[in-house]
Amino acid sequence: MTKKSTKLLIGTVVLLIVILFISGFGDQETYGDTKFKDNVVFYVQHQDDETLWASAAIINAIKEVGADHVYVVQVSYGTGIKIFKKEKMFKNMSQEEKYKYREREFLAATKDLGVKRENIIILPRINKSKSTNFQLEENQALKFEKELKSVTHVAHTYKLDWHLEHLKNGSVIQSLYNAGKIKDVKYFIKPQYEKDIPENERIYYKATNEADKEKIRKACGEYKLIDESKKRDGIGYKSDNKSFERLMRINESILHTANI
Repeated sequence: MTKKSTKLLIGTVVLLIVILFISGFGDQETYGDTKFKDNVVFYVQHQDDETLWASAAIINAIKEVGADHVYVVQVSYGTGIKIFKKEKMFKNMSQEEKYKYREREFLAATKDLGVKRENIIILPRINKSKSTNFQLEENQALKFEKELKSVTHVAHTYKLDWHLEHLKNGSVIQSLYNAGKIKDVKYFIKPQYEKDIPENERIYYKATNEADKEKIRKACGEYKLIDESKKRDGIGYKSDNKSFERLMRINESILHTANI
């Protein structure tokens, strides 16, 4: 092989490597079934769960099936966190008033991620009790399955989380799946449980371009915003600032399949 041919070959190899990394080959390896059905529903227990644990997956779903076909169901009031007990401004507020502080953050963040307002179902608004009603989550999942036909249900993991409500959220969906009442499911997990998931069951979604990273940064910013005139108090960020900071560095969501 001549020197000229060798240089040409080396140049071609280098160019291919650059192209592969630009196209995402250099990102976290993906396992499991990454494709969604024609419609995708994310069930998030608390306001900020959609951003912290599923934001990159939501962005990916919108790209794959279109914003008209991506839904977010928010399940819990989210008013049991310590912030409401620690800060004086919340001392005499009703549960409904506290909830609205959380809802404002949630609606702003989901908008930043690209979710249409008409595709957001807020169960606390139809909940007649003062505590979380998981039957409403089940009813909504069955309604989507019946009406949308081809749908992927994405919930909290049902197995690996220290938060009992997160586990219950996922177990509602897993129980429906085990009973054959819904056909396609995935579950998002917190990063600390990544290694507890078998490699062939892990699914990674990552924001790799600046536009998608900016969507995640803006969504995180909604949970950090403190503005008295807008009745915003940065509740999500105050509750778990480390997870928000990590997300803005990593820009990744980790999911797993039904069988772990």
